Amino acid sequence: MSTTPWPDAWTGNWIWSDRPALAGPSREHPYGAADPARFDTRVLFRRTLRLDAAPRTARLRITADSDYRLFVNGRELGSGPIRHAPRRIDFDEYRLDGALVAGTNVVAVIGRYRGHPSPWWEPSPTSFTLGGGSLAVEVAVDDRVLGTDADWRVQAADAWTPAPPAGFLVTQPEELLDARLLDPDWAQLGYDDSGWAPATVLREHSIVGPTGRTTPGGEPWGAPRRSPVPALTGDRCVPAAIAVADGGPTAWDGSALGTARSLLSALLTTPPSVPEGEPGDLIQPVEIPSGRRLLVVDFGRIVSGRLELRFDAPAGTTVAASFLEAPTSAALDSAAVLGYICRGHDDRYRSSERLGGRWLALLVDAGTGWRLDEVAVLERLRPREAVDPFRSDDARLDRIYDVALRTADLSSHDAYVDCPTREQRAWTGDSVIHQSVDFAANLDWSLPRFSPRLLAQPRQDGILPMVAAGDFATPAVPTIPDWSLHWIRQLQRLHLYTGDRAAVAELMPVAENVLRWFDRFAAADGLVADVPGWVLIDWSPVQVAGRSAALNALLARAFLDVAELSDALGDAGRATWARERHAAIAAGFDAFWDEQRGAYRDTIADGERGRSVSEHTAAAAICAGIVPEHRRDAVRRLLLDRATVFTRSPLADHGADALGPVAGTPVSVREAPDWDTERLTVGAQPFFRAIVHEALDLLGESDRIPDLLLDWDALLEGAPTAFRECWEGGSYCHGWSATPARDLIVFTLGIRPLEPGCTRMRIAPRPGRLTRASGAAATPFGPLRVAVDGDRVEIVSPVPFTFVDRDGRESEHPAGAATTRL
Repeated sequence: MSTTPWPDAWTGNWIWSDRPALAGPSREHPYGAADPARFDTRVLFRRTLRLDAAPRTARLRITADSDYRLFVNGRELGSGPIRHAPRRIDFDEYRLDGALVAGTNVVAVIGRYRGHPSPWWEPSPTSFTLGGGSLAVEVAVDDRVLGTDADWRVQAADAWTPAPPAGFLVTQPEELLDARLLDPDWAQLGYDDSGWAPATVLREHSIVGPTGRTTPGGEPWGAPRRSPVPALTGDRCVPAAIAVADGGPTAWDGSALGTARSLLSALLTTPPSVPEGEPGDLIQPVEIPSGRRLLVVDFGRIVSGRLELRFDAPAGTTVAASFLEAPTSAALDSAAVLGYICRGHDDRYRSSERLGGRWLALLVDAGTGWRLDEVAVLERLRPREAVDPFRSDDARLDRIYDVALRTADLSSHDAYVDCPTREQRAWTGDSVIHQSVDFAANLDWSLPRFSPRLLAQPRQDGILPMVAAGDFATPAVPTIPDWSLHWIRQLQRLHLYTGDRAAVAELMPVAENVLRWFDRFAAADGLVADVPGWVLIDWSPVQVAGRSAALNALLARAFLDVAELSDALGDAGRATWARERHAAIAAGFDAFWDEQRGAYRDTIADGERGRSVSEHTAAAAICAGIVPEHRRDAVRRLLLDRATVFTRSPLADHGADALGPVAGTPVSVREAPDWDTERLTVGAQPFFRAIVHEALDLLGESDRIPDLLLDWDALLEGAPTAFRECWEGGSYCHGWSATPARDLIVFTLGIRPLEPGCTRMRIAPRPGRLTRASGAAATPFGPLRVAVDGDRVEIVSPVPFTFVDRDGRESEHPAGAATTRL
């Protein structure tokens, strides 16, 4: 990327075809509205540039509502923009050095307006002319800037059939491309676009305020900002093996994708057996006999990115495809279906969306024998600048670290998402895990810095939606209140690792308003009660009715975080308020304690303590600093007594395993205790185990964490290449299960910031039973390496650090290499 800033004012105009997806004003929509009959529309754009000489420097910036795919001289350079709030938009920048040549060049774009909300896009307010599809581009060539205008040529991309999301939970848009209607050379030099129409320049039109503006900066987005997320990157992934079977008695005619879904579902009820192989083993091309065939392709591991296919097949050959977590009909319920109709030559397909899965199912109907020349996934993930991996004398832990890091990678796109194989929503609470992994193990901190800002899109009442920049961000969908409290922890980590006080100051009003939203439900005892929305806590059956102990503990921790952040900003008033509320919750929390059980009960409802006891309440209370000293030993015993811990998940029958994601009991239903509450403790799922481990660290039990992390072995049994969502079921890859990649660095190697911005680090290795452990942590100044061999500890640090031995003795060290004893 160029470091020279673009000017604030754009010279490129907003352009589109003469048919944006807008309806005129009406009684119901006096400011105009989106046209419900025009959705998922695509427009092809071209602009020829003639240069006397190859440029010394060249770059391009681009933004669009909703999507773009950019080509220069026939080569696809990228797509975007990143997900954003309805009234904000970002631009991407591309270096064109070497891409433009002397003579004729062509910049081409596929513009797309979605219309329907998706997990990664919310519609923007319309303003008569904007909000229904638009594109703006500027090309800077040496000292000239060429922007989008009426000289650009456009043509409707009718080769794609508009497709809405498949359902409320299955929301990845489907894609149907009839390649016979799309010239494969449309983005190439020499293509004749003389029959195309001139672009329509969109002129801002408002009821009040200035009108007539044609460049970005006005309604509804304001000035676009440079994307804070680097260009997504990743490997080109090639499959391990393939199976070819009979495609059944019924042909897909290339029209409705719903029919293709039904046919694939029937065929996947008894899928063919695929031979075992390693990623990259599949020898391509693959010759396929004529007729109707089902192909099941195994990539050997979960991958996430743009699906690429290349065929040598007769014109009219129909291809229905779906990328799946498992080769089952149940997995199809949470996946998009793609359709492609071959043109008979140069049949190359690259999916418009990022997809995720391990298994590709293809139903192909060809009149003659044909050839699958290429099948691959071009991964598109946030960059990770690696540090030395965790390694020890326990190969199981090493593997758990590697898979955890891979799970975080797969779940990190332009935002932290839940599961790349399904929703790809940026959930407000989930991402606290992804962010913590990136701060610990990724030297590129672009996404962990951006994540709290992306998620800081509060509702009018101050609480955050359950997701950001997606379909569930609408006020029509109730929120998960506790997710906003995990967002505050993201803000705390942002300050701890980066020391960026300006960013914290910008976001602190959001944090305060979240806490004041909770205060509306505070009773005289200081505890919040009957908090509305979906109080999730975790997928385990933690009881939450009435006064929820786990929710109140998370709230107390958030007040403590805000108090400490306010201290850092010199905001004594806010710090005092937050500490007073923390103290009030601490005093009221005593009511949850049951001396006979020796534990905090999970609820108080109608003045009576509930029966259940959970790791969640105990761990969150320790992390919040609201457990009196005389009770800490009892809480420690509870968290370490693994024999009495049980877990269960409502997701056990959902997803790719049995019923599909929308079948069975709604996952929001919280079952009442049917277990022995006097003996058993509700255990944390992988997500909340991050807080359990943090509590054990605070209790001085970090040496126990390596053994506790071996629980992740169970997640590898049925899905060995990424960590599943729950101990029982759920998606096959979920970012919130990636906590071992952080915990082995922060707790086992003991590397964490001692001062904001990592200007001084704390190193306190707690390897437990391990005799050897090594690895590195990320800092803004480079990696910090630690190697433990018996009692010998070798450290190479780019900053000064404090070393803490097993007995708690501290020693101060300058930056550089040091050897000491544990």
